[in-house]
Amino acid sequence: MIFNTEFYKRHKTMKHITKYFALAGALMLFSSCNDFLDTLPKGKVIPTTVEDFGNLMKDMTLSTAYDGLPYYCSDDVLIPNRSINMSNATNKAYFWLESFYLDSEDDQNWNDTYNHLFTINVVLENIEGATGGTEEERRRIAAEAKIFRAYNYWYLQSLYGPAYNAATASTDLSVPLVTEPNLEAKHSRATVEQVTAQILKDLEGIEQDLPIMGSNNYKPTRAAAYAMKARVLFYLGRYDEAGKEAEKALELNNKIDDMREWSFPTEFPSGSINGKPTDITSLQKIWYHSVNGSGALSQVAIGEGLLELYKKNDKDLRFKFWFSNVDNKGEFFYDENTYCYIQTTPNYNIGVPEMMLIKAEALARQNDPAALDILNELRKYRFTEEDYTALTAEDGNSLLEIVLEERRRELALSGLRWFDMKRLVQDGIYTQTLTRTSPDGETHTLAPGSNRYLFPIPQSVILQNGNIVQNPR
Repeated sequence: MIFNTEFYKRHKTMKHITKYFALAGALMLFSSCNDFLDTLPKGKVIPTTVEDFGNLMKDMTLSTAYDGLPYYCSDDVLIPNRSINMSNATNKAYFWLESFYLDSEDDQNWNDTYNHLFTINVVLENIEGATGGTEEERRRIAAEAKIFRAYNYWYLQSLYGPAYNAATASTDLSVPLVTEPNLEAKHSRATVEQVTAQILKDLEGIEQDLPIMGSNNYKPTRAAAYAMKARVLFYLGRYDEAGKEAEKALELNNKIDDMREWSFPTEFPSGSINGKPTDITSLQKIWYHSVNGSGALSQVAIGEGLLELYKKNDKDLRFKFWFSNVDNKGEFFYDENTYCYIQTTPNYNIGVPEMMLIKAEALARQNDPAALDILNELRKYRFTEEDYTALTAEDGNSLLEIVLEERRRELALSGLRWFDMKRLVQDGIYTQTLTRTSPDGETHTLAPGSNRYLFPIPQSVILQNGNIVQNPR
């Protein structure tokens, strides 16, 4: 057992599976059997057709399986002391404590993600033998399930496993690798190498089975497959390969949301912006993902380092529309020097800017000045015409430094900074030791190479499955 079954019963059973079928109870009862489709309980409809399994993959909640804890661990945020409550997981994560949750509490990042993996595994185990439909539909549905499985395992490994290191990947512990719909199996943690191999296997060749245009805004497309490959390879440190996959994604979508057309509806900044598309309708969206909990960054301030980057050119429209020191009534959130997130719901999309920045970093690591061309193409949409100034090689100590700074400014709302810190520590580039003092006066530090870069495995899971060992803290 890899997640809290009671959590599954309370939440998953009432969510998307029953949206299409009275299926959840049957899955819970028969998922531990070799063939849980053999028995049809009275009053239950178990998926058997290609259409049935396609409907499972239409579930919008598959794109929402995460909470915002990685934000609070990163150096992009600052929580002023008067807003700190040491009893909640957010603040425990902010100080990188030994555990984020009580034994009786559920870890949403772990439980929701494995819940989705269960549904995905049901589809992948049974789609080939499903009745009706065409071979093309079977392959598309399988490809959709595989890209979601790859995403979920990439996300889990990024949280609970160490940054990828080829020299130690065969022994570094990642997360339980479950590829069959069996809730009763007590899996131990797989290695980083094993989980990575499964992610890459799931992504191999699926782009040809995905449509160029999705049937709705939630569905993964061919561009999504290339973009997901680019992200995975990027965090594996295979930058040249990542850049090539990013370029393939950009060939299918290279649109950028134009912040020059945005405006606040009132005198003072607010989360409401005229002209701003939603995350789901954004032109630059390649694959939609969202985060649970609206207002995740409410009352959270911008970290000092990120603030300094924006203040290198305070005409940056990202700074204007994403952060403010005053609320929508013109009153200071804290003080004139403390800027807070006013776009408080993070954007977890995989999008065009990320692909541009992956390609730019791949070039910068080869000392190719074409990296600046990519950055400047992006930045044209982030400054008014009168305020725009192209970046040049003189704007930093190296091409790579310029790219990394621009990546941090552009992706501040993406949830990727924590993962970037981990990979850059692995590269020997991020060498900063972070220090935070809790209200009780205790000092907490996060040094490069610290075990605190690993999220703790939820104790509620370990209590149910003794085969899962805790991360060192």
